[in-house]
Amino acid sequence: VIGETPARAAPPHVVSPITQMDTSAPAPRVNGELMARFVGKKVLLVGKTETSDGSTMTVKTSDDKMVTVSLLAGAAAPATSFVQFEGMVDAADRLTETNHVDFGNEFDMYTYNELAKEANGRSAALFM
Repeated sequence: VIGETPARAAPPHVVSPITQMDTSAPAPRVNGELMARFVGKKVLLVGKTETSDGSTMTVKTSDDKMVTVSLLAGAAAPATSFVQFEGMVDAADRLTETNHVDFGNEFDMYTYNELAKEANGRSAALFM
């Protein structure tokens, strides 16, 4: 039909061969406080493992909040103290994992927290 804009194709599903994370739709990096702004959306959250029962893991975020992560069924459990989770925010303190990357046993949570605040504040346009 003349004058109609053609439907835009969805971006291709791209998975990084290194991290196995979907890079076709970037997710914002968040800390515990920022989680409430993203309920129902995909985010990246780094946390320090506190407890795990095999199906859920409680992590301490870079701003010292506690978040319960529902782990992806059938996937290997996080193997290090610090883990980056990609997932959907269910509530201000709950995340459902779609993927994770082990970040090792030493990680600068202060700097990550500053990055999360900056990426969702005055420099947001640089990150999305």
